[in-house]
Amino acid sequence: MALALAAGAPPALPRDLAAHAATALLHALRLAPVAMLSPFLGGPLAPPTVRAGLAAGLGAAAYALCGARPLPLDGPLQLLAAAARELGLGAALAFAAALPVDAARAAGRLADTLRGATLAELHVAPVRQRETAVGDFLAQWVVVLAAWTGGDRLFLRGLLGTFAALPAGASFPAAAVRDGALLAAAELVAAAVALAAPAAAGVLAADLALALAARAAPKLGVAGTAQPARAALGLAALAVAASALAGRLVALVALAGRLPALMAGGAP
Repeated sequence: MALALAAGAPPALPRDLAAHAATALLHALRLAPVAMLSPFLGGPLAPPTVRAGLAAGLGAAAYALCGARPLPLDGPLQLLAAAARELGLGAALAFAAALPVDAARAAGRLADTLRGATLAELHVAPVRQRETAVGDFLAQWVVVLAAWTGGDRLFLRGLLGTFAALPAGASFPAAAVRDGALLAAAELVAAAVALAAPAAAGVLAADLALALAARAAPKLGVAGTAQPARAALGLAALAVAASALAGRLVALVALAGRLPALMAGGAP
């Protein structure tokens, strides 16, 4: 080594450095889809370099906490197969991570559809999609609630805990991912309907009140006030039920924190 340094040649690298780098890369690949999609790890609002750096840093930290034992990968084909498995599991975990925000967006769109306010959509440039007013509000609200209640840390703990339940490079847990995805999809639909229920009740109350007014006094001409009344009472019902909506959103964040362990085949 001293002769090599004296001659100006670079020192020889450890023989297992490539194995360590490949195994750390597998850890980062599991976290990369989550960092790209979940607002708890950056999400679409963060620059791509920040999201990639966050996934790489968390992957390296998870690799070190797991003992920094390199995998015996025999050739690039085995590495590519392991990388594909990690990306597939990461995509499923990203779906679970985005569950609270997606449910909030779906509930807001459903509420605005019931109120007849879907024409007033907003173009949210950072996420490159159109949102309804209530949908964008609920999506932002669930992120604030997650940060306030510690749900983002709960999710991060569950995400990093997947490496204990399923080490990087292990076989793909198809049955566990299927069960977790079905649970997440069912909860997404149920939560969206539950969150939009107050708006539906307000719209129904507006329709009933206008129908009774039209029957009692046909000459008043209340038909022209139908749409403003539906929109206003729908929003009023959402405001009245704000505390219940917040509890439902926090429960969604807690579920998103438990789903990664379930999808990795561990105990939820």
